Amino acid sequence: MARVLPLALALALVGPITGPAGQSGNAPDGLLLAVLPCSNIETTFKKFYPLLSYLKAETGIPVTITVPTELSEFESLIKNGSVDFALQDPHTYRQVSKDFDGATLLQTVALNGTTAQSGVLIVRRERGLRSLADLRGKTVMFGPRTSTPKWVAARMLFEAGGVSVDRHLRAVNGGCCEDIAFEVFVRTVDAGVICDHFLAQHEARQKELGVDPASLDVIGRTPAFPTRVFAARRGVPAERAGAVIAALLRLDANLPAQAAVLKSAEIRGFVRATEQAYLAEVARATPAGQR
Repeated sequence: MARVLPLALALALVGPITGPAGQSGNAPDGLLLAVLPCSNIETTFKKFYPLLSYLKAETGIPVTITVPTELSEFESLIKNGSVDFALQDPHTYRQVSKDFDGATLLQTVALNGTTAQSGVLIVRRERGLRSLADLRGKTVMFGPRTSTPKWVAARMLFEAGGVSVDRHLRAVNGGCCEDIAFEVFVRTVDAGVICDHFLAQHEARQKELGVDPASLDVIGRTPAFPTRVFAARRGVPAERAGAVIAALLRLDANLPAQAAVLKSAEIRGFVRATEQAYLAEVARATPAGQR
């Protein structure tokens, strides 16, 4: 079930969202942003709270986050008009693109400055697991099924190595990278797939969780896909959609305050994307049988 972070919990986590003239962030004319694929609402809200605050300050429009855990839930939110914007992975956008305004499409820039993303397969170093074949019969934690690098591309990695996710593994779907790395660290699962930037960029966060980054080894990397996209649902008033899109494009990683907003969201910025070119790039990265 999709979850919207309750206001009381949001305030307890990060304090009130305020905008121009100290307006409250729970105004009735606010917008709803669906963020996929991380299924942990508290972690997602913490990551994106600075961005929500920035948008409120720039546009005067309060934005709330919802986190659908399944594609069917996301589609229902779109169909009933609940969701105004979505930040989603490429294979998800490819399936629901008809419901979004392609003219508002923005692609995220990864922390390394590129517009490509992949996942990495991690194990505990002392387990002696060194190859995909070593994981046959083992428990592997993937990301949500709405995740391109941690599910779609991860399946491609195993299949290319002659290992069937369905037949040869005990596959489970987890949530955010923090959750998956922790489960690998405490040996609840034998291996896990996380975003390629997580180990290098979030050593402090891992240590907060009690995870020793040095104890984790990367034994595989998924094929690359385009990074996530942000877009307005068809039907969102052009003035409101335009204000949000313009504010996102103004974010500058070279300005310290805005760099902090972007870093928290684990991106370096947003750039305009042409829907036709973006979908073509996604198709090229997808195996012929899955297009």
